[in-house]
Amino acid sequence: MALFTKYLLPWKNSIYLKFLLLFILILTPIYVIGLNIYYWGADAVEEQVYQSVDAQMNYYLDTMEADVEQIKILMLDALNDFNLNYLATISPVMRPFDKQRAITQLQQRMITIRSSNEWISDVTVYIPGTRIQVSAENGYGELAAEAVQSYLNHPHRFTRAPVQEDGGDLLLRVSSPNNANRPAQFVIETRLSASALADSLDYLTRYDSGEEILLRRTVDNAIVASSGGESYGERWMPANEGGRAFIQTEKKELFVVYASSSELELGLVRYVDSSLFMGQFDTYRKWFWFFSLTATLLVVLFSWILYKLIHKPLITLLRAFRRLREGDLQVRIYRRPKDDFNYLYEHFNDTVQHLHSLIDQVYRQKILVQRAELKQLQAQINPHFLYNSFFMLHRMIKLEDQDNALSFSKNLGQYFQYITRNTTDDILLIREAEHASVYMELQGMRLGNRMSLHMESSPQAINHIYVPRLILQPLIENAIEHGLSQTETGGVVEVRFREDEQYWRIEVRDNGCGMDGEQLETVRRQLSDEGGEDYEITALINIHRRIRIYCGEGSGLRILKADPGDFVVQIALAKEG
Repeated sequence: MALFTKYLLPWKNSIYLKFLLLFILILTPIYVIGLNIYYWGADAVEEQVYQSVDAQMNYYLDTMEADVEQIKILMLDALNDFNLNYLATISPVMRPFDKQRAITQLQQRMITIRSSNEWISDVTVYIPGTRIQVSAENGYGELAAEAVQSYLNHPHRFTRAPVQEDGGDLLLRVSSPNNANRPAQFVIETRLSASALADSLDYLTRYDSGEEILLRRTVDNAIVASSGGESYGERWMPANEGGRAFIQTEKKELFVVYASSSELELGLVRYVDSSLFMGQFDTYRKWFWFFSLTATLLVVLFSWILYKLIHKPLITLLRAFRRLREGDLQVRIYRRPKDDFNYLYEHFNDTVQHLHSLIDQVYRQKILVQRAELKQLQAQINPHFLYNSFFMLHRMIKLEDQDNALSFSKNLGQYFQYITRNTTDDILLIREAEHASVYMELQGMRLGNRMSLHMESSPQAINHIYVPRLILQPLIENAIEHGLSQTETGGVVEVRFREDEQYWRIEVRDNGCGMDGEQLETVRRQLSDEGGEDYEITALINIHRRIRIYCGEGSGLRILKADPGDFVVQIALAKEG
């Protein structure tokens, strides 16, 4: 982009950029299609795995719902067992033999319920009134005194869904009567083994190499059972009741599928190593990155070829035009490949050669015209104070004022020697300043009672400058004859020298009448027009035009101030003229 800026190439409309953008636009749809195919394939595999795992998990939960419902039916049916009712009502008056037989038969029924499902580890009947408990696993036992009151008014005497009270197994309970306002006569409690549930979860992951699957309670996210593994559930647990997500661990990325059962208030969370089903996409991913790298290289290669074929030749042409604009008429372009740009280069070279011939011809004519105009303008300088000077010299001689007459005649001779010397068109500024100083001494002797004239010493740095002859003295003359013509006393004319980065400046100041707004506007308009001319200001226009011809654009006269009592005319001489 720096080349565009450096050589002022309109890069926004550049053919190079248009071709490059066109190539990128053609390549982009192909790249986007490949990208979409890759992600579509990945999404399809993810969806397939999700559907498979989700179906498996929902089947497990549906089976568990059915099994729990069957267990609850068996438990409710056991509430009507006559042995249980005998032990709850007439146990104190039963004969030992009858009581033992009832306990044994009740235990057999509990064993039958336990045998109905592999997840059941034990089934226990609690009879608070007679402090009897009968377990399928442990048989008869006496209910502890502190537990009697607990079972009489237990808040979960009947559980719609399995509960987990001790952080371990799941519990199902039914009671009679099922009324929270009445004490329970007996409670049947079925314990679902957490280890048995974990074994069933292990069975689910045995054939598909899943990382981990766990059973959790949806109400508090407590983990009931897990298939083992890395215990990812302790670090990440789904917030909602179903769906999927990807999580990143320290070692791998996991695909998480979760499902839940509102009936059981339980949920399954499955953690699967994503590399197991996305591993086949590693090859496609590598090919995709290869495709991306190839596309990038193609763009770079195409841009380089465009640069070599189009942009670089254009830059070469622009460089040649810049050198031509800077005045180098010797610039030529040579190119080995014979292509369209070589045709342009040949015509450029022919045009520059022809232009060089025309400019050389016009330049020679212009030099001749400028020299003739300079001679003509110099000839227009008329020392009109000649007569007054001779009359004054006559009076000095008549009055026998020999010292002043001697000085005056010497200065007058130097003055006429300078203005009549016509051997050169230009002169050193120090000589022009010396001539102006001689003129000021002559005028000072003539008009000493009316005004004072003062010139600063010219700075050493500008004494080597060549300027057109007679550019400073006429300005001093103009200040005396026009600016101070009505001044009887106290008139001042000062000449000062200034310098800045671009110009050497000479200022002529007087405290005369100045100019009104209309006169000032007229003078400035004529100074800005090389052909402007007005008889009342011929001297200013004369000097201005000669300085412009000699020193170039930017040089010339300038009216800095035109106020009464402060009129300043400035000569500006361009350093690079």
